[in-house]
Amino acid sequence: MNRSYLGLLIASVALSSITGTGLLISTSTASLPENLEAIIQEVSQIADASWGIAVIEFKTGEERTLNANGQFMMQIPHLPLAAMLVELSNAGEISLDGLISRGEYYWERLHWAQQGGRGMCMAVIWTIGFGRINEWLAEKGYTGTEIRGVAQDVPYAPVFDSNYITAQDALGYLKIIYSSLDQASVRNIGTNPPLSDHIRETLGFDNTIYGWLDISEDSKLLFIIIDLPGDSDLGLVVLAEDIEDPADVDQGFRMLYEALTD
Repeated sequence: MNRSYLGLLIASVALSSITGTGLLISTSTASLPENLEAIIQEVSQIADASWGIAVIEFKTGEERTLNANGQFMMQIPHLPLAAMLVELSNAGEISLDGLISRGEYYWERLHWAQQGGRGMCMAVIWTIGFGRINEWLAEKGYTGTEIRGVAQDVPYAPVFDSNYITAQDALGYLKIIYSSLDQASVRNIGTNPPLSDHIRETLGFDNTIYGWLDISEDSKLLFIIIDLPGDSDLGLVVLAEDIEDPADVDQGFRMLYEALTD
C-alpha cells in the first residue's frame, strides 16, 4: 500500500485546522500573503494527485503548510542526510571540508547526491552508517523520517525498502541548512539544483537558489531555499504523487512563488 502523501514541506509551529477537503492547513497570523492558504488549496486541485505544500519565511519563522505530518516516499534521501551532516559538522563530530576516501570531501559527496547521484548518496550512507543515522534521527525527534538505502539502476544491485519523510521533519532539515548558509561548504551542497526550465524561469536569475529534487515515474518533490534580494528569504516545497504530467507540479510551484513575491 502506498504510504506517501504528497506534502508541501515546510512544517508549521501553529495549530492546524482541517479544511473541507480533508487537507491540513496551518493557521497563523503571519505577514505571509493573506490569500496564501487559498492559493495552496487551488494548487492542490490542479490535477487528480496527492499534493503537499509548505512555505516558510525564514526571517520571521512564519509558515503555511499542507499535509505537514503526512509521510511520503523519497527515492534519494539527500535532504535529511545533508541536514544531518551540516549539524554534525557544526558540532565538530565530522568536517564537511574534511577529505574522505578517494580524495573527496563530505560536502562534495552531498552535492553529487543533491545532483541526483544515487551511488554517491549511498556512499554517504555507508560512510556514516545506518546506526549513526538512526541514532541522530531519534535524538532530534525526526520520527517520520526513514532512511533505508538508495536503489541503484544496475544489474544485481541490492534492494532496499522505501525511504520516507514528513513535512514536519523536512522543515527542521531546511532550517538547519538555512542557518548555516554562511559557510561555503554548506552553500556548495545545495547550489545549482537540477531544476526544470519552467521552474528556473519562474525563479529568475536575481535570486540565489539552493534546492533538492526527488523525481520518479509518478512523483515530483521540490525542496527549495530562495535567497531574495532584500529582507525576505523563503523556503518552498511542493510535493506531488500519483501525477500524470510533471508540468502540473511546476505550474503549482509558479502559482505559489508568484503569490509570495507579488
